Formats: sequence, structure tokens, C-alpha cells
Amino acid sequence: MSNSVFKKLLIIILGLALIGSWCFAIFKLSDMDSADSNSKSTSLVEQGIRKVIDFTNEYDISQTYPSDETIQAATKFINAPLRKVAHASVYCVMATLIIFIGVILFNHRHYFMLALATILLCFIFALTDEYHQTFIDGRTGQMLDVVIDTIGACIGVIIASTYQLAWWLGRRSN
Repeated sequence: MSNSVFKKLLIIILGLALIGSWCFAIFKLSDMDSADSNSKSTSLVEQGIRKVIDFTNEYDISQTYPSDETIQAATKFINAPLRKVAHASVYCVMATLIIFIGVILFNHRHYFMLALATILLCFIFALTDEYHQTFIDGRTGQMLDVVIDTIGACIGVIIASTYQLAWWLGRRSN
């Protein structure tokens, strides 16, 4: 086995392991009941708000000291949309990983089909993930989340495609 074939095979195996790990992480996050899931995200948002306030105060950007009630109200206001952004971001990363491994496998042949297959794979995984959530206490499978996840996958494909196009144009100009 030549060195370049071995490298390609190793990259493919590591890439598939990374994609599998990413899918497993999504599945495990979806496996939390609604109280745990909401509690963790609320806690992270509140910590983030407090850190931003501390940072802006420390560097004299502002001198604000909101009450705990104000911080909790801001947390409640930010938490739900931020969870939806997290949904999209996770699938954006997933799509980017899939398309880069696909490029290694297929060497830029049939790139459009690869992009469509990537979006379809992410859509199917989002459907199965939402279905899985119907078996978790307090969770429901929501078609809106599937749409948000698929939009995130489309953004990932656009990002990866932009990178691929820039790489191709740069290589072509040399």
C-alpha cells in the first residue's frame, strides 16, 4: 500500500470516527429529559451573561450591576432562541464534516450530488433525533427543530462549498 493511499485511508477512518462521535454526541444531548436540558442551557446562558457583565465592567466598557432578577429575566429571554441557534450550529458542523470527508472520498467528482446527499443525511438524522426525543420524559419531537437543523446543515454545506471553491480557484490560478 502506497503512502498516499494509506494517508487517505487514515483520514477517511478518522473523519468517519469524528462524524460518528458527533452524531453520538447529538444523540446523547437529546437523551436528556426536558428539565435537565433546560436547566443546563439556562445555567450556561446565565453564566455567559454574568461573564460578559464582569468583562465589560473590568475593562471600563460599562459600569452596570444588574440585579439577579434582571439577569434571570435576560436569561429567560435569551435561552430559547439561543437553543435554536445551537440546534442549527450542531448540524452546520455535522454537514461540514460530512462534506469534507465526501470530498476526500470522491475527489471533487459529483460535488453537487455530494452537497445534496449531505443535506439529505443531516435531514434524516434530524428526523430520527426528533423522533427519539418523543421517548424522553418531557420532550417532544418538533418539526420546527428538524427545519432548523436542516437550515444549519445547508449553512454548513455553503461554508464548506465556499471553502472548496476558494481552494479550487486558488489551485487553478497557480
